[in-house]
Amino acid sequence: MADNIAAPFIPAQYVGEATTTSEEKELVHEAAAKDFFKVAMNRLSDVNKWAGMSGSLSSEFQLTDLTGKAIEGPAETGMYIRINIPGPGTTAGKGFDWVKVEQKEHVMLNEHQEIFFIRARPSEHPIQKSAGIAHFLRKEASSSFVLVRNGEHITATVYGRNEVPNTQGVDMGDKVRNAVVGATGAIGISKLQWKALVKGLLE
Repeated sequence: MADNIAAPFIPAQYVGEATTTSEEKELVHEAAAKDFFKVAMNRLSDVNKWAGMSGSLSSEFQLTDLTGKAIEGPAETGMYIRINIPGPGTTAGKGFDWVKVEQKEHVMLNEHQEIFFIRARPSEHPIQKSAGIAHFLRKEASSSFVLVRNGEHITATVYGRNEVPNTQGVDMGDKVRNAVVGATGAIGISKLQWKALVKGLLE
């Protein structure tokens, strides 16, 4: 049911890998679920605390403004997320992988159903755009972090779509790095990390 509710908000899958990582929680009644949904929304918006919910395998996440300066507070559309994944970073991203928050939205579908999501895509470094996409995946990839409430039932899901290693339009060092990172299970490690994150959102 949660996938059906979320489907209109998730990019279509047309190339590369697709991953879906979910966790569910049932509350004692709908009023409790409404209250907990607000808590989960705040947790999901606080990107800087994702690593704390994602365990020892996790990358580190830092919300930044349009100039790449680290900031606190909730993620908003247009902001960047600086990612420090284990291992060597990108030249294009000055040592980091970068994504941009493409959309953040909270939609009340009806009295008993609501959805909240943050969607991010690989991006250039905020102030070094000419170096190309600073992420091990191509710009077609997306990560949608989605909370759905259906009555007293809440689901947290990360939908990865169109995940292809970024080996085009970057310098040779980044091309090799991105190919190696993409081929050695970074997508699989991300799935483990996202499993820990969705569990943490609903604890």
